[in-house]
Amino acid sequence: MPKAPGETFLKNLNPNLTELDSDYLYHLGLASDTNGGQETFEDVRYVAMMGSGPRAFSFADELARETGGSFSSLGREPNRDLDVMSLVNQQFEAVLKGDTDLLSAMQVVRDAVAREAQLPEIIGKDERYWMFKVDTPAGGVISVNHHMGQPTHSILLHETTKLLHHVGADRRDDPFEYFRLGTSGGLGIEGGDVVVSERGLEPTGEAVYKLHVLGEQIELPTEFDPDLVERMFECRDAVEGQVVRGGTVSCDDFYTVQARRDGAFCMVASEEAKLEYLAKLHKKGAKNMEMEAAGFAAFCQHMGIPAVCVCTALLNRLNGDQVTATPAELAAYSQGPQKMLIEYIKRQAA
Repeated sequence: MPKAPGETFLKNLNPNLTELDSDYLYHLGLASDTNGGQETFEDVRYVAMMGSGPRAFSFADELARETGGSFSSLGREPNRDLDVMSLVNQQFEAVLKGDTDLLSAMQVVRDAVAREAQLPEIIGKDERYWMFKVDTPAGGVISVNHHMGQPTHSILLHETTKLLHHVGADRRDDPFEYFRLGTSGGLGIEGGDVVVSERGLEPTGEAVYKLHVLGEQIELPTEFDPDLVERMFECRDAVEGQVVRGGTVSCDDFYTVQARRDGAFCMVASEEAKLEYLAKLHKKGAKNMEMEAAGFAAFCQHMGIPAVCVCTALLNRLNGDQVTATPAELAAYSQGPQKMLIEYIKRQAA
């Protein structure tokens, strides 16, 4: 059933949010009544999430270059007469007088330089997440890192979704979409190949995500939006390597749960036992293994947000545990999902 004009497309939205005078998004350092927040975020159509802050920065920068886009900074305009050394001295004196702390002073200088050089500028706090906003012909794009693992990704998903709800981005006719871009261990595919995930999987191979509410375990389904999966897969010509679709196993650990035998301790009985386990997952349709897809898919399916996970394989886990690619190869690998999403966004503006 189509939504009524002005009605949110989100499912299971927390009704308690209406009781808050101001909702402070602690980990992002933003509030529902943040100055400039309405015009900065209300046009967001795409949210790109990836592990590291520098990767989120580089994606925002490349996206702007490829689309002719520009960067948002909560309404602040570039200072074309910026004197960097004067600003540094000014902030240094403020630190000595006790008017500010060193970290805040460094952030003032960093943000001013970013605006002057027309580079992506972090919005909100940078202690945990680096969030950037790019204005493109296809609509607003958030680029933000989620660190490693489902817990930190979950925090980002909750606060980003609340942010977009508070500014009304969920009440437009065109719903926003979520993308996770990352790296992974391949299962039956080689380093450099890209997986467009159709579903997230538990380490057992089940397409569920388990969490506890009031001490009781519940299970959420973990299917990604099939239409968005197909549209992203159609952008596979943007990368040179093989692009496949399939399941993505998500683990709350890089070593033991992923059956690696090169951690500080090893609980995997033998190499044969490891290969038997990985082969079983592969037979169930798993193409790769990482640490976020199941929780990401569960959150987005529960809230009705179109989402997809796109990850490059760093190696084929059926052939070993160690990542042996060179730094140049690793840098090239991480570009694959970003190139596909940039191509996808460019097609939406066509």
